[in-house]
Amino acid sequence: MNSQQFKVIEDVRALLAYHQVLGVDAYPQEAGRLRLVDAAFEPSVRVEMVKSQPEILPKSADSVAETLGNIGREIQGCRNCELHARRVAPVAGRGNSKARLLIIGGWLNLPGEQPTASSEFLFGLEEDRMVARMLSAIHIDPQDAFVTNILKCAFPVSCQPVADHIQCCLAYLRRQIAVIAPEVICTMGIIATRALLDLPQSLSQLRGRFHRYSVNGREIPVMPTYHPSYLLQAEEMKKETWNDLQLIEKKLAG
Repeated sequence: MNSQQFKVIEDVRALLAYHQVLGVDAYPQEAGRLRLVDAAFEPSVRVEMVKSQPEILPKSADSVAETLGNIGREIQGCRNCELHARRVAPVAGRGNSKARLLIIGGWLNLPGEQPTASSEFLFGLEEDRMVARMLSAIHIDPQDAFVTNILKCAFPVSCQPVADHIQCCLAYLRRQIAVIAPEVICTMGIIATRALLDLPQSLSQLRGRFHRYSVNGREIPVMPTYHPSYLLQAEEMKKETWNDLQLIEKKLAG
């Protein structure tokens, strides 16, 4: 076995461990529909989630009144895909509507099947605590951050989202980005990174440097890093994440 084959095996093991942390304990027989597997291992299932051209969000007569509150109310009643039938709670996000830093994760799994009015968590109990520590470590006031997920529903662990579900929620995320107009975006985990940037590389290859997300003619620097769920299981990756966070701090400091 050569070094490249060994690296592929290690990357596959890391990806499977990450999926397990997220609650994915089985894959459908129609594996192509999942389309969340790293494209480095199977390019044929790569998802074209974001247009390669800079995106210009359409303006309308009502766009000047767009707020996170309006978007949140739409999310509460969203029925754009079949996930709404398994929704435990809507998860629009939490933080300052004019935050300097926008943090984006993948999705939230909650125990139980009964719907609730809202969820107090964004990534999970321990994960949210870790995000708070991350912000404190780089001297970011919680009022200067907004945290959200690609998928705007929290659902049971037994529910497995696919790329079509992510595509349905991306419009909400794009509108949130346009309203918040953050100075920096941090994507946590390969799901959020792949959805926002549409790049084929693995997270280990993408992290450590800034990429660009375009909205309404403006380019926002994006720093991919590891998701807190993964860091709780792979503490050795915290050093790399800390390096990413320091780059964010420097960027915000100007």
